[in-house]
Amino acid sequence: MVLILIVSLTAALAAGACNAPTIMRATGVVIAVDGPTAARVDRFVLRTDDGQLLEFTLGPLSLDDGGLPAPHLREHLVSGERVTVYHWNNIVQRYTDAAE
Repeated sequence: MVLILIVSLTAALAAGACNAPTIMRATGVVIAVDGPTAARVDRFVLRTDDGQLLEFTLGPLSLDDGGLPAPHLREHLVSGERVTVYHWNNIVQRYTDAAE
């Protein structure tokens, strides 16, 4: 009975782990930024390295591992420097300066 319970719990945990969202990555140039003030950004458009236009909404941003704050996107809009965006369903979790 205990063995069946352990196997059932292990299977349930494994199934839950398989349903975890996959974080996607896109790299390119910021071509538009939208927000109510210069210090706040709600969404932006990225032209990827292969020419796609992707619109992103900002979720709570992680500043870990080189992550940058939302207002910094405006600097990338002006400079044209590439960024790498880590997102799930086009909701940004983190973005960084793109590696050259």
